[in-house]
Amino acid sequence: MGNSSSSQPKPSISTRVGDTESITATVVTAVTNANGTEPATPLYETIDPDALEALYQHASPEVSFEYIGYRVTIHSDRTVSVVDMDS
Repeated sequence: MGNSSSSQPKPSISTRVGDTESITATVVTAVTNANGTEPATPLYETIDPDALEALYQHASPEVSFEYIGYRVTIHSDRTVSVVDMDS
C-alpha cells in the first residue's frame, strides 16, 4: 500500500483562540509549546500585534506568517496552527 501522508506538513501545534484570549497571546503560547521554550524574538519584530488584533475584531480572515522558524496560520475559525518549517 502507498503512503497516505500528504505533501503538506502536519501542524506541530493547533489551538483555538479562547473567547477572552487575544490572538497574539494565543500565537505566542502556541509557538512556545511547539518550540519548547518562549521565543527570544518578540512577536512585534515579525508582525504588528495591534494590527493583527484589530483585523480579527471585525473579520475572520486567514493570515499566515513566519515566526522564529515556524509557519503560523490563524484560520478563519480562529484556530492557530504552528508548523515547523524545517520538517
